[in-house]
Amino acid sequence: MRIMDGLYYYPETGFTSNSYIIDNEVRILVDPGHQEHIKDLIELLSEDGFTLRDVDLIIVTHAHVDHCGSVRVLQNELNVRVAMHEAEREYLVDQARYFHRLLGEELWMFTVNQWFKGERDECVSNSNLLILHTPGHTPGSISIYSPDKGYLISGDLIFQGGVGRTDLGGSGELLKKSIELVSKLDIDMLLPGHGPIVVGKNEVKRNFNFVKGFMDSVL
Repeated sequence: MRIMDGLYYYPETGFTSNSYIIDNEVRILVDPGHQEHIKDLIELLSEDGFTLRDVDLIIVTHAHVDHCGSVRVLQNELNVRVAMHEAEREYLVDQARYFHRLLGEELWMFTVNQWFKGERDECVSNSNLLILHTPGHTPGSISIYSPDKGYLISGDLIFQGGVGRTDLGGSGELLKKSIELVSKLDIDMLLPGHGPIVVGKNEVKRNFNFVKGFMDSVL
């Protein structure tokens, strides 16, 4: 579903995450989801005139199977490049092994071709996007920010009315710091890893205020 020029939103279907297409200089697929989601994603992309073969780069916001379980298959079939934050390097291996044991799934490790570094990194293939290191849900979680268009793809950092869990190797303290960081950005649209998008500057601010108040009471 096209939500603005160069940005498309594909909601989660079952045990998976929301996915996004950023269609600028390079066509980027953010969080393709669990392997079981591929068929649904193909159908959703086709409604906007895309195929998976049109994707130049996959960006993974964090190494949970519902966000990146399909990456290995897509990489093998399409030879597409994959990027994520270097702070997620060890966690990626640990999570692949954990879900392999937990769910009995095939080990879904994949090759990362580009590691983002530091707290703030330009997306090399798309200069008007910033990759922000926003740990807390996982050690190497990232958010993708477009200063020009005013949107933030937040992964599982923050949702409409909620935040990502911290009991799978995360940190409540880091989560609060990361949310405080991104809440200071000029955001017109919040695009989370699960649930509905939040549209409008006032609604985004209201959501941040609600979530920060909620976190103060429970974390």
